[in-house]
Amino acid sequence: MLIEAFSNRQFNRLKPLYLENEITSIESDLYVLPGKANQADRVIKKYVNVNGEYFGNKLLTINSLIENREKINIDEIVFPEKLAVIDKKIVGYTMKLIDNVNLTLLLNSKEIHVKQKIQLLKQVENIIRRVQCIKGLEDPFLLADIHESNFILEKDSGKVYAVDIDGCKISNNRIYVMKYGSFNEKFFYYPHKYPLDEEDRPIPNINTEWYCFIIMVLNMIGKGPIHKLSIEDYYDYLHFLKEAKFSNELLDCFANIYSNNDNYPPHELLDTIPRRLNGVRLESFEKKKRKKLIM
Repeated sequence: MLIEAFSNRQFNRLKPLYLENEITSIESDLYVLPGKANQADRVIKKYVNVNGEYFGNKLLTINSLIENREKINIDEIVFPEKLAVIDKKIVGYTMKLIDNVNLTLLLNSKEIHVKQKIQLLKQVENIIRRVQCIKGLEDPFLLADIHESNFILEKDSGKVYAVDIDGCKISNNRIYVMKYGSFNEKFFYYPHKYPLDEEDRPIPNINTEWYCFIIMVLNMIGKGPIHKLSIEDYYDYLHFLKEAKFSNELLDCFANIYSNNDNYPPHELLDTIPRRLNGVRLESFEKKKRKKLIM
């Protein structure tokens, strides 16, 4: 078990790392660790809840990630480095600090061209693919809690990284939260595809991985939250996209998430997304739907 210990006095001197409101976590807080020449190069992720089964599961996840880092061997994943101990109590972990912009901000920005957003999503898809190709682990490893805020763009290199991977599936741990899967009543209709545990929490698999990614793509197109649409409204929205000249092949990929068939990634179909999306936002779809109801 790799640990990095701090006294209360040392910890109290650390500066908090504040995130934008769109990506603020209620689960934990971040604190900057000074490196060489007093330049920040790492952070502590300190959990709010450091007791009970929940935190024990987090420790299992973090230790497993540290132990299997070399086997996973994907540079675009920001791994935990050491368990952080403050005044002899484990409170979280340390990890590398990257000068970055969160994908939530980039994919929602009106200033970023659709073509650039597609390239960012392609990098995310590539990370998910590489995770699914990993061999040599006793238990499956999946990113599990896939959503925009768990990916960042490194400013200097233009490379996308997966972060906050303590919500991943590894070493028989439990998944407490999956942003686009938890409390998703639509999963009940496809138990073989989206299995649930005894507490109705989604069990990560390849189908849930691609489900979450496709929701990310649709959120970029429609400025979400697409995952909250009922199945009926979801297919109505896809018809709305069809009228806006989206390719049938891409729409088939989107439609497949609520079918009995296994999900699959869009691949090069992402390049068929129209470069102007002003008319296909979710709010435009809902406005049109309300207008039809009135008529």
